[in-house]
Amino acid sequence: MTARARPRRHLPAPRRRRARGFTLLELLVAVAIAGLAATAVLLSLPDDDATLHRQADGFAQRLGHARDEAILGGRTVQVQVDAAGYRFARHDFGAWVPLEDGPFAARAWQDGVRALLPARQDRLGFRFDPTGAAEPQAVALALGQARVEVSVDPAGKVDVHGRPH
Repeated sequence: MTARARPRRHLPAPRRRRARGFTLLELLVAVAIAGLAATAVLLSLPDDDATLHRQADGFAQRLGHARDEAILGGRTVQVQVDAAGYRFARHDFGAWVPLEDGPFAARAWQDGVRALLPARQDRLGFRFDPTGAAEPQAVALALGQARVEVSVDPAGKVDVHGRPH
């Protein structure tokens, strides 16, 4: 047998795949991922109302501690509020002595919260006598357009009242 050369078959040259854009499915997935990321960022931003109410509730709680300290210690306790924050003092033997420990440490307003003090006053005071009674007093706290009022009635009861913007 003679080897005959077989005719070579010429295969067509491989087609070059033409570069093309993204498919509709790929674009939809990318938009969905971007939407989820944007939602996560928006949900993680602090809410002004929540921040304001958290600080007002903390301040009201500390006023309640001041009332309890006045009753348990048998001495008048006052809370001084100003633009920077608030601090506590106890009336001992005719002089005001600062309280600086635990819940009575001086506190600064945080996260943009500010106290709205009456005109021509740079500070405001809350006083609790040894029976727990108090001079009625209120202070408004603000953050952006949100407002909250923290008040103390004559019986020494502390309340937080939200105001509509």
